[in-house]
Amino acid sequence: MKDMTSNAFSDLEACYGQLISWCDLLEAIADFLPCHVDERLCETITVGLVPLLATSHQLEERLLCPGLGLIMNHEEFRDADERRRASRLLDYDAAQDVVETLLSLQEGRCALSWDAVGYQLRSFFGSMRRHIRSEREIMGLIKKAMATAGSNPVTGTVATEAA
Repeated sequence: MKDMTSNAFSDLEACYGQLISWCDLLEAIADFLPCHVDERLCETITVGLVPLLATSHQLEERLLCPGLGLIMNHEEFRDADERRRASRLLDYDAAQDVVETLLSLQEGRCALSWDAVGYQLRSFFGSMRRHIRSEREIMGLIKKAMATAGSNPVTGTVATEAA
């Protein structure tokens, strides 16, 4: 894991912070359905959610996936990496569904019942919060393993090669 910096972890943490904020907004929307959904709020989420999620997934791939080798054996790494990739695909599809639903609400053409919309939003933000909590735990373990392996805390470069 060469060239891993604390800035990169900070970038991932910033993405997670924004995603959590949007989860809070989606929860508020779900709580107050069938009220009118603010168009600016919808536009912000519909324009930014999928790209933000894609950015966080790219950062996870770049930072956390290689770091799994510091905290897992080869077989555990392979299984965990496969599960995490599948999870990211599901998250991405769910985010696209949320965006489509919000767009349809904004345009007054939503075919889903209010209960279905609320369930979809809750399913997404619940899953996203669990994903972020899990990734943050992994990030903490990787940081601890890097410190133990002799990484430089300023640059984050690991002194030994990970398997």
